[in-house]
Amino acid sequence: MSSPRYVILTDFGSTFTKVVVADLSERKMVLTDRFPSTVSYDARIGLEQCFDAARKAIGEEAFARALKLSSSSAAGGLRMGVVGLSKTLSAQAGRSAAFGAGAKILHTCAGRLKVEDISCLEELPLEILLFCGGYENSGTKVLLHNAELLAGSGLHIPIIYAGNSAAASEVRRLLTQGKKECYLARNIIPNVGQIDKSQVEEIIREVFLHRIINMKGLDKVSGLLDRMVMPTPAAVLSAGELLARGTPTQPGFGDLMIVDVGGATTDIHSYAQQMPYEGAKVVGTPEPYGKRTVEGDLGMRESSNSLCDEIGLDRMIRETGLSSEEIQSVISHWITQNRDLAREESQKKVDKALAEGAVRISACRHAGQIQRVSSAGVKTLQHGKNLTSVGTVIGTGGALVFSGHGATALGQVLRNSEREPDILLPEEADCYLDADYVFFAGGLLREIDEEAAFAIMKNSLKKV
Repeated sequence: MSSPRYVILTDFGSTFTKVVVADLSERKMVLTDRFPSTVSYDARIGLEQCFDAARKAIGEEAFARALKLSSSSAAGGLRMGVVGLSKTLSAQAGRSAAFGAGAKILHTCAGRLKVEDISCLEELPLEILLFCGGYENSGTKVLLHNAELLAGSGLHIPIIYAGNSAAASEVRRLLTQGKKECYLARNIIPNVGQIDKSQVEEIIREVFLHRIINMKGLDKVSGLLDRMVMPTPAAVLSAGELLARGTPTQPGFGDLMIVDVGGATTDIHSYAQQMPYEGAKVVGTPEPYGKRTVEGDLGMRESSNSLCDEIGLDRMIRETGLSSEEIQSVISHWITQNRDLAREESQKKVDKALAEGAVRISACRHAGQIQRVSSAGVKTLQHGKNLTSVGTVIGTGGALVFSGHGATALGQVLRNSEREPDILLPEEADCYLDADYVFFAGGLLREIDEEAAFAIMKNSLKKV
């Protein structure tokens, strides 16, 4: 059987179900469209709308032969908790692995667990827990204590252990006796300065896909697809890496950042090798080349109240020219009507200020920082990732792509070295928008044809 010419790429989101049809022979996109999400009651409706659009674009016969792949961030994605030993090492490495796999982290615990920590985890709507900590052949006492508390908890979710392998068999025994679903992965931080998260990310994705298909209503559509490939955030992370590195025939963009502003969260992706800034001593967990962070309090709709609080009402008043009552009225509307677009002038002004604030705050949280110290031989410490080498910033997500103020929002990524000398963001960069909203498709298509995926994403970029 010959390879299909077309690939139909769909994404099940909480707001929209999206479709991209890619022509592999021409390495181009022939259709992009989106329809209101129906995942909450019948995912088939949204999928069939996407498929109908694809049939009209390429014809029934080509549609029947086309490969059909999908990603999903429906129902808020995969909600995770992380339990580590050290806040700056294992817990941070665990968070990095969870984000890289496409998860949304609701809570992180570090050190010797207490009963209150377990109660907090039990109260959250977690769907999976990552348990890690300890270098190889180090002590296991605290790990086993934590395993005992987790085993006796009321958590009924999969638990992945990715810590010191010396404790792995006993951790699994304890969790199994506690009737917990347990997975073992390689140690995330086997030695000082090393990080190994590929296996745990793969397990997280497999668990996620199993749960969204069987527990979030997508079981009704899985038979209409060739494969549910990965969570949407993981697809975007993979797409960005391809754009940065390039292909054997197409040069990449080099060090870059992707900003994805959504209704509930703002995601930041960065692609750059970790480098010390001006001779600073780098401390903390090793930073990966491709890094994703998720800010669950910085969204344009569901979390617009917390985003407004983080920006500050006084600044919102200055940015919009509106009164506090007018701003609060718009925010209250967004919280309850979170699928509405900005139509009135006051709503557009608030949206612009929120988008700019979401980009600025999330970029600063994502980037590394310099700490000035006074000690023999060391003047500066570097915490986190040095992004001063980034030369390209790309915006995606409806809040940037379709709003009309994507350019000013993306400009908030750039560092002002006089006002913010210690935040390691780029001082200048070329800014683009993912105009066709195809990055999720690029990540999915990369699994099939990297050259076509790169070409389609590159053609979607609009410089601003």
